[in-house]
Amino acid sequence: MKRFPPNVRQGMQKIGAAATCVTVQLDAGEWEAALFVQLAGEQCERDRRALVMTNKRMPVGIETEVIEHEEGAVVMLRLEVYALPDDPMLAEILLTPGGAGGHFEVLQCLSRQPRLCWFFGDEDYRVLSAQQHGLVDDQRAEFDRLRLDAVKHDAVVRCTGRYNAQSALGGVASYYQLHTAG
Repeated sequence: MKRFPPNVRQGMQKIGAAATCVTVQLDAGEWEAALFVQLAGEQCERDRRALVMTNKRMPVGIETEVIEHEEGAVVMLRLEVYALPDDPMLAEILLTPGGAGGHFEVLQCLSRQPRLCWFFGDEDYRVLSAQQHGLVDDQRAEFDRLRLDAVKHDAVVRCTGRYNAQSALGGVASYYQLHTAG
């Protein structure tokens, strides 16, 4: 893959995201969830250079959380990528499994697939580096737990008539923008 797939690029541009997790079909295989991270701007110059220069896998990590907003559940995937050992790249991906957009399917794939592919691109979405990591049973179980917890919360919210995935997503995104702006 030389560039992020067109649907990934368009989706990221539409919402102004620097990172996303979507289902893709790689090498004409099964559908699987994959991470796409765009490193644009001069603040990412060192990271881009490190990605291009290295020919080994970088240490990565994912923290997960279900945020129970009053209008629906939002699942957060907090990515850490150590292209530079002293300065990890951080990205947060917000998913609304109860809304449209394939987020439920992303979590479902993550709970079943044997690997997780990461793609890192420049400002034009050209792939600078890619790597994959095997997922063990505990990791897959964690993604399944996230999905189930989100579905349970959404079911309760739907019973109250207040369910609105976009509003929940907007509320969580606004909260994090306010707390990371300074």
